[in-house]
Order: sequence, then structure tokens, then C-alpha cells
Amino acid sequence: MSVSLLEIAQLRELEEKYARILGPDVLMQRAGKAAAEYIRELHPETCTVTVICGPGNNGGDGYVCAKILSELGYQVSVVNVGGKTPKTEQAKEALAAWEATGATIYTDPYDTPKAQIVVDALFGIGQTRALVGEYLDAAMWFNERRALHVSLDIPTGLDSQTGNWVGGRAGCRADATITFLSGKPGLYTSIGKDACGEVQVENLGISIPLTKINLTEVKDFKHVCASRTKNTSKADYGRVGVIGGGKGTVGAALIAARSALYMGAGRVYVELVEEKMDLDPSVPELMFRDKLDLSEMDAVVIGCGLGFSEKAKARFIECLQSDAALVIDADALTMVAGDEELLSLVTHRRAHTVITPHNAEAARILGYPLEEITADRLNRALDLSVLTGAVTVLKGAGTIVCQRSSISWINPTGTPALATAGSGDTLSGMIAAMFAQRYELMDCVLSAVYLHGLAAEGCDSGILASDIAPTAAEFLQALRDSYREHFHPLRERTDPVSWED
Repeated sequence: MSVSLLEIAQLRELEEKYARILGPDVLMQRAGKAAAEYIRELHPETCTVTVICGPGNNGGDGYVCAKILSELGYQVSVVNVGGKTPKTEQAKEALAAWEATGATIYTDPYDTPKAQIVVDALFGIGQTRALVGEYLDAAMWFNERRALHVSLDIPTGLDSQTGNWVGGRAGCRADATITFLSGKPGLYTSIGKDACGEVQVENLGISIPLTKINLTEVKDFKHVCASRTKNTSKADYGRVGVIGGGKGTVGAALIAARSALYMGAGRVYVELVEEKMDLDPSVPELMFRDKLDLSEMDAVVIGCGLGFSEKAKARFIECLQSDAALVIDADALTMVAGDEELLSLVTHRRAHTVITPHNAEAARILGYPLEEITADRLNRALDLSVLTGAVTVLKGAGTIVCQRSSISWINPTGTPALATAGSGDTLSGMIAAMFAQRYELMDCVLSAVYLHGLAAEGCDSGILASDIAPTAAEFLQALRDSYREHFHPLRERTDPVSWED
């Protein structure tokens, strides 16, 4: 099963439920202890630590964490920012327990001794207004320290739902975040990808309910990771057609087609709408046709360098009317944005359909300002799926995959290296290859998105789009080796992935 990501209302309900069952302060004690243990894992040698605490329960978590770290031998300074009385009884009790140790309590972090670890326990998921005053100063102090930066539950100032700064004002930037009960969508997308650093989820011993928002993991597409049957031929792995290649943009179509081959499609055909080409010298396995017979294709990619000619639009309409699984990208998405007829054809398709917009393409299709897309990518991805009936892959930091049913996934893999020309064409070809091999709908999409991101792990730049699919194929093979070893009756299980649900 996927890793559940809970929204604020669900988290509040869960907190209230277990406060009644366990007692009002148990979750705070567990959170503070988990935070202290996590910090000890990050820095096993005792050292100097400063914890900055806000007025709510997040601050209470910080006081508990500070007390336990002190008991473990760390030299801990605590800041009650502004010297204000905590707002909740649990936080008041946690502050009193720290005061009982006799340690100094600071009100301004700039007065504290130099620390090797700084801990942000200012505000958690309930923050609704931009940081101001002493809390903004404390956040800036946190960011300025040459230290290991750790945030409790969520970096202060980050919207736990959207992954953007609350009120547009930057807050704390952590090297590591330990988040409680469950993951939150904002930790894994948009600015959250940079603000949170490494994310550790601690459920505090609580059973977390299923939710409509999930963090993709390998088990979500484990059927793709099973070994292929030995007695097969290329006919068993399907046919992919790529239609694109307008004037001067042949490369986009070739990148998509090559990627489909690398990811296991049995045969890949290319139709160039404007240019003429009979052979790709780099990948002679590709087959070129003046016009593809769509009835023979298991999956089709349309839009990569397609252009906007009447011929291109006519072919797009024919693809929309076909029975092949369809991946709509790039120029084809732009056509949809300005044409009610095309949008209607997309919406009424019965075959599997996937759209792969980036933020700007999403804005054009929905008719929204770009800022509305970036402000809440998760809900805008849902808007796209409702409008088109398709599975939406909203590309970006923390790519979002969304069904019309509102079930969504945030992809955890990927780096800035994917921000390169042709990267999206690669992804389209990879998705189509999975369709051609007849995997289930969401197995196809989630596996391609995950592997596409995984291929760039460890790199900030220096990757060409044509490098992505071969590397992704290597990762897929490693997953298949792990899967085979796990289930092989004569082999010791050494795989790092837990394959059972």
C-alpha cells in the first residue's frame, strides 16, 4: 500500500481521537521522544543544541525533546520565543518540566550560546498567517546558523497542504524534518522539497487511516517489478506509436520513441508529421511510417514536437478517436487548451488516457493564471483530471499523479537534473511503454514517473534527456532482481524493499 499523506482536518481528528484514548499529553511526549531519538541518530556524539519553541503544541514537542536530549548528555539551550506563556495546557506542562531542570530559558535566540544543532519547534501544521515579529526573527536566526537544522513536524512557515510558504513569506529551511503521525502533502512537493531536507515519518504508535493522497513507493507498482516470463517474444510486449516531429522538432519524437524501447516495448513506430526520416542511426530499432495504423498500436504518444499545423490537429483527432492507450504531451496539450472540440474528445475517450502537463500547460488548459497552479498544485491536478477525465501527471518538484476519482500520489523521486530539454518527452515514452506491456493503468503511470525521477537521483545537472530512460531501465532491472530474490524459494532474502503489503 502507498504511504498515506494526511490533510490538516484528518490530522486534527486523529489527534483528538487519540488524546481521548491515550490521555491529553501522550502524543506530545511520544513526539518529543521520537524527535530526540532522531536527532541522536543524526548526530550520535553529544554536542550543543538550541531548541526554539513557539506558543503551541509544536513548541511543547520542542520542550519535551530538549529535556530528553539533556538527559542523554547533550548541552541544550531552550528559547521560549518572546517569553510568552504557551497556549495549550500540554505545552505549559512541557515548559514547566523543562523549567524544573533549573536550566536557563532564553527569550531571544540571538542570546544563546553557539550550537552545533538547531531545532525548529516554532509552529506546526496549524499556521495560517505569514511569520511576523519575533517569530520571523527566530526563523531567520535558525536559517543563519552554521549548524545541523532540524524541524519538528514541518518547517515553520510551510503550508503542510500545498508545500508553499504561508502568506508568501519564507520560513525555516531544514536539513532534516521529523514529521509526526503521518506524512503531509506539503513536505513532498513545491517549496517543501527544498525546505524540509530529509524527511522522517514517525507515526507515534498510532494506526494511520488510508487516505486519498499518497506518497508513491515501489510496492505501488510491484507487478511491474516481477520478472518477465521466459517463453515470450516481442509480440508479447506490445506496439508503441509516437506521433510528433513538426518542422525542426524531430528530436522530441525520437527521444520519446527511444525511451519506449528502453523501457521494454516490443516494437516502437514513429510518424513524423512534417519532416522526413527513414532511419534513426543512433537507434536503428525504431521503425518509421508515413502514417501509423492506429488500430495496430497498443499505446500512442502524441504531442512531442508535434507542432500546430492542420495536419497535426487532424492526426490528434484520429488518435483521440482510436482505441489505443494515449499519452498526451507538449504541443497536443496546448491544442487542447484552446479548442473545445478537442477537450470534448479527450473527456469522452473510453481508452486509457494520460496527460502530462507542466505548470504552464496546466494553467492554459484550466484557464487559470500560472500563480493559481503553483499555489496549490495538488488541487489543480485534480481539477485537470475532472475536466479531462484523464489521469493527470502534473510535472514538477514532487510530480503529482491524479485520477478523476481524486485519488492522488506525490512522487518522491527526481532532482533538478530533470529540468532539461526533452525530459518530458522521455517520460511520455516511458508511460507508453508500460501501457504496451499491458500493465494495469496506475502501475503504468506510477512506475514510469517513479523510475523517471529515480534515474536522476544524485545529480543536480549534467543529464541529457536521452540518458534518462537507459538509467531508468537499469533501476527497473535492479528492482526486478530484488523482487525475484525475495520470492525465490531457494534464495536468501537480501532485497532492501519490503514487497508484501
